[in-house]
Amino acid sequence: MYKTLPSCNHLWAFRKQFAVQLALSGFMSYMLQIGGRTPNKILFAKNTGKVFQNDFHPAYDANGMIEFNEPVPFRLTRNLQTFFTPFGVEGLFVSAMCAAAQSIVAPKSQHVQHHLAMFFRDELLSWSWRRPPGMPSAPASAGGINPVEFEQKVTTNVEDVIRRIKRIAPQCFPEEDENATEPPQSVQRGVTELVEAALRPKSLCMMDPTWHPWF
Repeated sequence: MYKTLPSCNHLWAFRKQFAVQLALSGFMSYMLQIGGRTPNKILFAKNTGKVFQNDFHPAYDANGMIEFNEPVPFRLTRNLQTFFTPFGVEGLFVSAMCAAAQSIVAPKSQHVQHHLAMFFRDELLSWSWRRPPGMPSAPASAGGINPVEFEQKVTTNVEDVIRRIKRIAPQCFPEEDENATEPPQSVQRGVTELVEAALRPKSLCMMDPTWHPWF
């Protein structure tokens, strides 16, 4: 990128937009537990820095619950960390993820849960027809799922997503006591810990070679 972009101004604008876009993609990956982010599934525009994620949807287990078994929460390799620089990671990347999480857990954003419910409703209806080999095909009525069980699956998935978002959303801590011995906590602590988990070498080395954890 240093050699292909025409000027330092273009490089700065691209790096800023690219970091924010990947932060939002990482937030969605963590929020919906979407894995398999190999380089061939990530497209970006060199002139704008905008990112397009291909094949971007969660996987489900046999019970219709989101299944995720990767050691890293989203893709943030050491090459990306070097390109963004510490200022980009700790500033742009972390701030963008915090802003996204805060916008969802805000008191006036309850409609997001309804959108998630509709999303999982369509996803699970489609999942009910994608039966593994050896399992009977779904009957014609209601995708082969009991309505009560289907509603419970949707509700459980939505609650799990909201719980993950609240875990990393900025927290407002009370004023610190003057005699407190522990240092004050950062409002971005949840996202910072998540980024550290994504960059942890022990976790990256456990990724599949096709994931290209070194790139």
